[in-house]
Amino acid sequence: MAGFARGLRIGAGWGAALTVPESSRSDATTAAALSVDSERLLSWPFVLVLGVQFCFGLSYSTFFLLPKFLAQQFHAKADAIGAVAATALLASVLAAPWTGAWLDRGSRRPFIGYGALVNGLSGCAFSLVHAVSWPIFALRVVHGVSYALVFNGVVTLAADLAPAKKLGQAIGLCGAASIVSNAVAPAIAEPIAESHGWGWVFLLAGSAALFSALLALGIREPKHAPLPVSDAERRALPSAFALLRQPQRIGAFLCSAANGAAFGAMFTFTQPFALAQGASKVRGFFLGYTLIALGVRLFLGGAADAWGRRRVAFSALILYGSVASLTSLLRPNLLFAVGAGLGLAHGLLYPSLNALAAEGVPRARRGALMSYFFGCFGAGSALWVLGLGVIAKCYGYPVVFLATGLLVWSAIAFLPKKALGLSA
Repeated sequence: MAGFARGLRIGAGWGAALTVPESSRSDATTAAALSVDSERLLSWPFVLVLGVQFCFGLSYSTFFLLPKFLAQQFHAKADAIGAVAATALLASVLAAPWTGAWLDRGSRRPFIGYGALVNGLSGCAFSLVHAVSWPIFALRVVHGVSYALVFNGVVTLAADLAPAKKLGQAIGLCGAASIVSNAVAPAIAEPIAESHGWGWVFLLAGSAALFSALLALGIREPKHAPLPVSDAERRALPSAFALLRQPQRIGAFLCSAANGAAFGAMFTFTQPFALAQGASKVRGFFLGYTLIALGVRLFLGGAADAWGRRRVAFSALILYGSVASLTSLLRPNLLFAVGAGLGLAHGLLYPSLNALAAEGVPRARRGALMSYFFGCFGAGSALWVLGLGVIAKCYGYPVVFLATGLLVWSAIAFLPKKALGLSA
């Protein structure tokens, strides 16, 4: 579900669009509490959040190589690879209602720290796995829930730190911190696996997550105006469910599910497809993805805000479907090109969709919104990967990528057709 920084000004952008009492005070309160320029995109508190995101991303991105690990070490078939990959995603999806509620209780930092700690310990435990059996599925469940806590906590905190007019850019920048790790982690982990074994890979991955937990101790959170306390103010603030069931927002969530399905298919099945064709290394795919996605987030980070979020999402969905379909023609020497195409599509699509879903959401509902948006992304990825594993085993990998392309193109029909606002 990642260049170098998703967001300094997301939250204030949401607040400016609201009519609830807290919204008119969010930007000024945040800036005053942290002594930063309310119109400046980067500040030291946000940079620290990016550091947490990057270090945690090193751990998470190492597990992008899990399909190769399963195929090489245990000779796992496509259905087993899909099941292991889907387990963590399903766990994060099922935990979304609780993670969203926890994050909306106030402070985000404890959940980021605890999530990174649990994730690091479970990551180290993968070094003890010796078969595709129940322990690996249990670890993937713990991994998925803890990842959702950290990822949603970081993005929500970035929203709290963000000023008003750069919502899409802020989301893109915060994700960029993860994108860098998408290339760095596999590039380091693959040679270590070849020379020292996979046990060391998982120990290093767990250590990166534990280090991010330490960094999280230094996070300073902004102080906000108090939430509504009277009955009238509570009634003026929409419930999380009311926000989630708005037709336009539902469209953004459905597109997020399709985005997750394509992302999961590309990252899960490109590796065994290339290995089956004689490839010995798959790091070129991650390198191509990261270089282009990072470039998009850094140099086109404001595209969704400047050109229109729906317009950018529409173009990115067309490109995403094209890349997925053409991957059915994959050859080992094309791994970098496929990764680059995916990086361009995902780098444009994810922040524009996230911004569409987040428009008009007050701070007291951001944790839930982010959790459900990421939950839709994870649900689409998990269910699609789980089903495609069986299809790949029966009909081959090309069918998997052709079906994925068609799914992404069909999601265009659900794109929100107008800006989202706050409703009671």
